[in-house]
Amino acid sequence: MKISEDRRKMLKIVTMYYEQGMTQAMISQKMGISRPVISKILQQAKEAGIVSISIKDESAYAVELGLRLEKKYQLDDVIVVPANDQRLIETVQREVSRAASFYLKERLEDGMSVGLSWGTTLADMIDEMSYCSFPTTNVCPLVGGVSSEHLYFDTNHLVFRLAEKLNSRCQYFYAPALAESITLAEVLNDTQLVGKAMEQAKNVDFAIIGVGNPNESSTWKRLGYIETKEMQIIKETGVKGDAVASLFDKNGQTVNNELSNRMLGIKVEDLVNIPNVMVIGCGKEKAESIEPLLLGKCCTILVIDQMIAEALV
Repeated sequence: MKISEDRRKMLKIVTMYYEQGMTQAMISQKMGISRPVISKILQQAKEAGIVSISIKDESAYAVELGLRLEKKYQLDDVIVVPANDQRLIETVQREVSRAASFYLKERLEDGMSVGLSWGTTLADMIDEMSYCSFPTTNVCPLVGGVSSEHLYFDTNHLVFRLAEKLNSRCQYFYAPALAESITLAEVLNDTQLVGKAMEQAKNVDFAIIGVGNPNESSTWKRLGYIETKEMQIIKETGVKGDAVASLFDKNGQTVNNELSNRMLGIKVEDLVNIPNVMVIGCGKEKAESIEPLLLGKCCTILVIDQMIAEALV
């Protein structure tokens, strides 16, 4: 088989570079060709299919999914935890929580203000968080406290637990997450106590939120706040998910229904003005609720499992 001189040169360069580990500078000197030309030839070899680079690691696919999501939704960071049908959901949940805790620790800085929503996902993340020291960091709630009955998921309790892990300061939000009536919610929102907590929540540097899918599974539903009557309202008003103090639609906008009006805390629209918003999710059903937040630009960082990533891609 006859081979052209240009192709022979290309094959020689790619062999020296990829097989023999020579640098572009070494090849340039050996062949008497400038480095920019060597770089161009290597690129042409890729485009012609002569060179095909594959990363041999089971996590590479998950990393690729993350990069595709970063580009698609213009996100700062996406961490995808590998998952498949053979892996136990509990194992994947733990790894997602661990990944979120590692990421938060890497991003923390002295003097930073961190805001938390509530629920099982955040509780798990704090469980995985290692002890460290950020004495000038402040942790505060993004929503009202839930109930002393369900202390483990209560935002004030989570704030205290994270501050303990970080050796930092914390503040509390002395109001229920869901008021008994719209009238009570309006009264509470007019108080100085709630006003101060809201102002603090809206101005955090780094927000960490869990997302629920009320149609499938949600902490609100699990803890009995959303029952038959409320489920009917959710279905009739096109709710796709819940986060912070909002039930939101397919575009990531708060749905103006009775339940959303009774919720105390910041709304998803407020997340747009927070510099860093990390959304944590696990379980394929969460994709339907995370996508609206991405479309509404309410999120900058995603920590999710592979099943959610595939659904979003």
